[in-house]
Amino acid sequence: MPDQRALVHYRCANAKHQQGNPDKSDTLTIHEGKWAYCAHDIRAKDHQWTETGGLPLEEVRLAQRRPPKE
Repeated sequence: MPDQRALVHYRCANAKHQQGNPDKSDTLTIHEGKWAYCAHDIRAKDHQWTETGGLPLEEVRLAQRRPPKE
């Protein structure tokens, strides 16, 4: 079983945050005690966190190219 602490449990679904920001490299933060990912920049405002169910970072990055499930 994978280490749950190492999985990303949230990703930002804000439409303005879907594209990566080449000037920023901070894409991971903690939200509600678990890892969260924003392709744009975790220091940006107005994140809209959606649950991933706990995925490896690479899967979250690939999924970022698709819209989140509503």
